Amino acid sequence: MTRSSERQRRRATLRRSLSLTFLSTLVPGLGLMWTKRRTVGVILLLIAVIAGIALSIFLLSGNVLTGAANVLTSTGLKLALVALAAALVLWLTSIVLTARTTHTDGWSHRGDILFKAFTALMCLAVTMPLARAVSTVTVTQDAFGTMFIKNGKGAASTKENAFKKKARVNLMLVGSDAGSDRTGIRTDSLMVASIDTHTGDTTLISIPRNWNYAPFPESNPLHKLYPNGFHCPERGAGDPCWMDAVWSEADTQHPELFPGEQYAGLNATRDVVQEIIGMPIDYSTVINLKGFQDLVDAMGGVDMTIPPGGIAIGGKIEGGAIVPGSITGRIPEGRQHLNGQQALWYSRSRVETGDGDRMRRQRCMVNALIDQTNPISLVNQFPSIMKVAKENILLDLPQSELPDLADLANTMKKGQTKSVNLAYPVISDSHPDYDKVRALIKKGMDRSTPAPKPKSSSSASSSTAPNSSSSSASTSSSSSDQAIDDTTATC
Repeated sequence: MTRSSERQRRRATLRRSLSLTFLSTLVPGLGLMWTKRRTVGVILLLIAVIAGIALSIFLLSGNVLTGAANVLTSTGLKLALVALAAALVLWLTSIVLTARTTHTDGWSHRGDILFKAFTALMCLAVTMPLARAVSTVTVTQDAFGTMFIKNGKGAASTKENAFKKKARVNLMLVGSDAGSDRTGIRTDSLMVASIDTHTGDTTLISIPRNWNYAPFPESNPLHKLYPNGFHCPERGAGDPCWMDAVWSEADTQHPELFPGEQYAGLNATRDVVQEIIGMPIDYSTVINLKGFQDLVDAMGGVDMTIPPGGIAIGGKIEGGAIVPGSITGRIPEGRQHLNGQQALWYSRSRVETGDGDRMRRQRCMVNALIDQTNPISLVNQFPSIMKVAKENILLDLPQSELPDLADLANTMKKGQTKSVNLAYPVISDSHPDYDKVRALIKKGMDRSTPAPKPKSSSSASSSTAPNSSSSSASTSSSSSDQAIDDTTATC
């Protein structure tokens, strides 16, 4: 054999070894099918195929969101760690075994170095994504250990679908304004999503933050202090006993009434909301508003339609007028892709429109986030989302019921969403008629009740103080005296 033909033979065997090692990187065991270790290759390949089919069935038997939720249960996360570790061992074994089986001693020094470097690169190519996946699972376990609280007030976990066994599920959504510059927690936004578990129809109920006489049930210790509702004029205008102060009243002002109770503020708020709406709250979620901003950023933003004139960023009211220079920016009108800061001010701004319009926009934001959730995008941003969630979100939903919640979320996308407007002038801030409130909510949940379209598409600005009943009328796209409307149509 000539020197030239020998070089060609060596190059051919090197190319074959590189190709087979690459095949075993693509699919464990595949490269071994053309070697003397074909039986081992078949076994590794079968394990990989069976594992892939099982994973596909697990993730896609219902839908992507439900499949992901199955992984996110406590058991699912533990199994994910085991599966990832096994996959890494299987893959590395396949690559290394293929490389050793196809390696030839007759290669040149340069060829030998090239093959070893290529094998190491293939091992690294497999290890890096699997290591990242392990890191994601670990971060998720850590975040969920903080987020999912054992409150004892939510619905009990069962082996059945926790949501479909009920005709309706009521979720309380709390936006807190907790921060380093504040004492205690105030519920800056408070909403209930009442969901028909069969049709997916959702009724969004916003509870105004400045309601007087919030009713404590007899079972709550604060009822003895406020038997006729939460009202304390003796404290003065600087410390109004409004709905948004119920949390801090239990948690900060009277913790002695709730000995050993870790979530007194949340539970007192839940008790009051149950009295107001006349229905039990099944689960609650609390999100810090700064966390909401970071969460929207982590999700890649949200698309919203901004009314004519735009929405003010910042702003402060003194003496019934906007303080000059306090508005620091503006969200422009029209269809906009909002970042976290803009989404936060879309949901909070009220210096020009009042609480009624702000609550409408909060319902629009919830509706948009549900409608625009992209499972693929969530997967890509998952570590960032988990970091934000750990620091800013509390859930009293059992972690084992996440798949049921995912099923419910998909059902909600098929249903219609209506809003019940409880802001002034529909309901008085100073003396809310709770019988009327419950009647309106019942009407809003009735599927036979059509949701009226908005009466006006104009949006005017107002510089009046938003906290007084006389000046909190909404200037939104829906009339402020319209009690029930189609959420999407008013957004």
